[in-house]
Amino acid sequence: MRHTTRSFASRLILAVLPCLATTAQALPPAVLPDITLNLTGSTVQDNNLLKYLGQVCKPDTLDTYQDADPVGKGTYYKAFFCTLDSAKLAGLQLLDPRVLILKRNRNGAITSVAPLLEPNKKINMMGIANRIASVPQCSETAPGSKTWGCRLDRPGDLLLVTPDLGVSDIDPGIFRGDNFIATIDDQTFSEPTPTVVSKTLNMASAGALVQGIIVTRALRDALQAAQIAQGHLSPDCLGNEYASCMPGLSKNLIASLFAGRIKRWSDLQVTHIPAGATLPVSIPLTAYDGPGDTKVYLCRRNRGASTQAAFNAWFLNNPCSAATALKPTEVSNPLSGPVVLTATQVTTEENCLADLDDGTNNSGLNPAMTKAWGIGMITTERNTRLAKNFRFVTIDGVVPTLENVANGRYGYFSEATYHWRKVDPKPRGDVLTLIQKIAAGASTPSILASINADIGQPWGQGTFLALTAQGYQAKYPFDPLFPVSPWTHTLRGSTDNCRLPQVDDSPAGGGSAL
Repeated sequence: MRHTTRSFASRLILAVLPCLATTAQALPPAVLPDITLNLTGSTVQDNNLLKYLGQVCKPDTLDTYQDADPVGKGTYYKAFFCTLDSAKLAGLQLLDPRVLILKRNRNGAITSVAPLLEPNKKINMMGIANRIASVPQCSETAPGSKTWGCRLDRPGDLLLVTPDLGVSDIDPGIFRGDNFIATIDDQTFSEPTPTVVSKTLNMASAGALVQGIIVTRALRDALQAAQIAQGHLSPDCLGNEYASCMPGLSKNLIASLFAGRIKRWSDLQVTHIPAGATLPVSIPLTAYDGPGDTKVYLCRRNRGASTQAAFNAWFLNNPCSAATALKPTEVSNPLSGPVVLTATQVTTEENCLADLDDGTNNSGLNPAMTKAWGIGMITTERNTRLAKNFRFVTIDGVVPTLENVANGRYGYFSEATYHWRKVDPKPRGDVLTLIQKIAAGASTPSILASINADIGQPWGQGTFLALTAQGYQAKYPFDPLFPVSPWTHTLRGSTDNCRLPQVDDSPAGGGSAL
């Protein structure tokens, strides 16, 4: 299981070895790995893994692979192949081993949990060395680029394996109830319970991830116009992308939208005092250049996606309390609304909102090319260049920045975890050592700060925070070069994103800013 790709590579290495001369230090598909690690789960955590590998791989040996699927567009499957520097990774038995990390993102974070709990049920991972009729599975995007695109549609392109390691933007115990999907790759899994998860899996914190609410650009503009009329925003804010001009929705309203309680945007009333008047009036939100189709369009994520699970926990108290939880609506009502569109990958979620704004169908979820107002959820590292027509909004007037999370003002964040089996069949030897090193090293404040620096938004900096629950010290005032938050879902070493965020009362926490 640890050398899954060796059987494919060994049959073809002699045939392709001559072509390695031009990239002597690279690790293209024909090279045999010494260690193969099968990793499943969160897409956004690929950023952290890649940064970490950049620190521990020997220079110029890291090659990256991604699927060439026309829908996945590089987000379904990935692989990372490099020569590790043993001097930077104490404890390895092999000296400077070649490591191949196969990564599956498809279907969301549920793939990081269910197959680890039931290891006899194998799931698909992308190989990189399958060759059919002299045609290699993966092709380098440009000579010497060290990036590769890989087909998925031929026999042998996908490998059935048991994952060694999972990573999720939220703790694995939360994938139950409305967060659970039973079928992955035609395998039927049992619904996890927190008790089974805690008995079966080791868990290590991977820090915090700032979640955000997004709307179509036209809806953002309407919200700006409405909140300008109410006096909440400056008159010059229309179309402005900065924090002071960021419109928002209340937490309760967002919950009601995704619970299916509001069917049309015209049901939302804007109460304000018009210029020159003394008494307030109310007009529908759609009076602000609303679309012809006034139904609410919900771009939600699939069951099993950590983004949807984080939303359910924070907004709907689901599955956290059987007595008070709201059920996220999954049934679409194309006649009266709301219309529910379910994205099975993060890029599809982005395109779902952009399609509704543009009247296009890049997501495959808008075949009628409808133009309408939509709302969805996504992590805050997306669309930093504003290339797609959706925008983030505030929640209860608070901007989704790192500083606002660290100061306890913005509570819509999730705590990520790495998890691996602690009962047989469990990882051993260099595979276990590598797992432990990744879990400890891929979410340090320095790595997270370097990622955040590359993905700033016009309204501020979001996405990754280390936690005092990991043993790091919070700084006041907040330091983006050492992004650490004392607010956490972890209590006495146990991470549960159903808990309301609380201040870490350990010495590392040091209280909180006002």
